[in-house]
Amino acid sequence: MSDIFAFTSCFQWLPLLLAALLGFFLGWLFFRGRKVEGDLSIEGEAALRAEADGLRSRIQELEGGVSTRDTEISGLKGKLAAAAAGAAAATVAAKATDDEGDDDSYALEWRNRYLAARVKYLEGRIAEAPKAKAKPKAKAKPKAAPKKAPVKKAAPKPKVLYTDGPTDGKPDDLKEIRGIGPKFEKDLNGKGIYYFRQIANWKAADVKMVEGVIDSIPGRIKRDEWVPQAKGLAKSSGKAKATTKAKAAPKSASTGRKKPGPKPGMKRGETTATGTPRKKPGPKPGSKRGGKETAPNQKYYDNIHKFDKSASKAVIDNIVKYCGPALRSRDSSLVACSDEAEVSRVAKGFCTKKLGLTDGQLELCKDVCQQMKTERFKNRVTFYYLAAKKAGKLNTFK
Repeated sequence: MSDIFAFTSCFQWLPLLLAALLGFFLGWLFFRGRKVEGDLSIEGEAALRAEADGLRSRIQELEGGVSTRDTEISGLKGKLAAAAAGAAAATVAAKATDDEGDDDSYALEWRNRYLAARVKYLEGRIAEAPKAKAKPKAKAKPKAAPKKAPVKKAAPKPKVLYTDGPTDGKPDDLKEIRGIGPKFEKDLNGKGIYYFRQIANWKAADVKMVEGVIDSIPGRIKRDEWVPQAKGLAKSSGKAKATTKAKAAPKSASTGRKKPGPKPGMKRGETTATGTPRKKPGPKPGSKRGGKETAPNQKYYDNIHKFDKSASKAVIDNIVKYCGPALRSRDSSLVACSDEAEVSRVAKGFCTKKLGLTDGQLELCKDVCQQMKTERFKNRVTFYYLAAKKAGKLNTFK
C-alpha cells in the first residue's frame, strides 16, 4: 500500500500531462483549417463584406427612389408653370375681350350721337319747309291777311357735330389746322367731320372719343390745340362765306334792294356807289410801283426784331433762303416745341448739320423754345435765327 502511494506521489504529474495532451488534441481537432488574421477571421470578414454589399444596394435603391421623386416634382412644377401661363393667357384674352367690348361701345356711342344729330338736323329742315310755303298761301287769299297770325321764328339750325357727308357746302380744308395732315383729314372725313365748326364744338368727351376711333396718340389733340385753332378758322371761314353770299345775292324786284356797288379801288367807273371818287389800289408787297419797294421778307424782319432789334437783314434773308420750300406750308413753316420729336429733328438737322455743333444741341433748342414762349406759333425762321445767335454761329449765314 505504501508502495502504491509512493508510486503515485512519484508519478503525480503524469495525469496532468495526459490532460494537457488531451486538451491540445481536442483543440487541434476543433480548430484545424482555420486561419486567424489579427482579431478577425476569414468567415467574419466575408460576413461583413456581404453586409456592406447589402447596405450599398440599399443605398442605391434609396437614391433611385429619390431621383424618381425629384423627377415627379419637376413634372409637377412644369404642370404648375403651364397652368399659370394658361391663366395669364386667359387673363390677357379676357382683357382683350373687354377692350374689344370698349371699342364696340365707343362705336355704338358714336353711331347713336351721329343719328341723334342727324335727326335734329332733319327736324330743323322740316321746321323751315312750311315757312317757305307760307307766302304763296297769303297771296292766294288776300282777305285773310288781317287775321294772319304772327309767324313764329323757325328753330335755329342745330350745330351738327357728326354728319354722313359734306351737307353744308364744300368741306373745309382741315389740313389748315396745325397737327392735321392728309391721313388725319381722311380719317376725320370717314367719321363724318368735314368742317371747322364741328371740331370747334368738341368737348373733352368728344376729344377722347375721337382719339379712340382714329389712329392718334392720346393727348395730341389737346397738345396741338385743334379745338382753339378750329374756332379761329371757323370764324374766319364764316365771315368769308357771308361775304361771298353778299356778293352773289341778286337784286330783288319784290324788295326793291339795290345791288351792292363796286369796292373802292376797282376799275369799274370813276366813282363808287355812294358817289365818292375811287381810290387807286396801292402797290403789292415786293412790287416797285409808286417808287416804294416793300421787302418780301418783311414779316420775318418784324418777328425777329421782337427778340433782337439789331438783327441783320442779310442774315435773315439767308436763313429764309436756307429754309426754302419749308416756308410754303403752314405746318412746316412753324416749329412745334410741344412735340419732342420735332425738337429733336431740329437739333439733329439744323444745329448739328448746319451749325456744326457737336454737343448741347437739344438743350439749345429747349432754350430757344423757352425764349419764344410768348409766341403761340413759333416761326421757323425766327427759331433758326435765335438758335444760331445763342450758339454764336450767325456768321454761317453771312
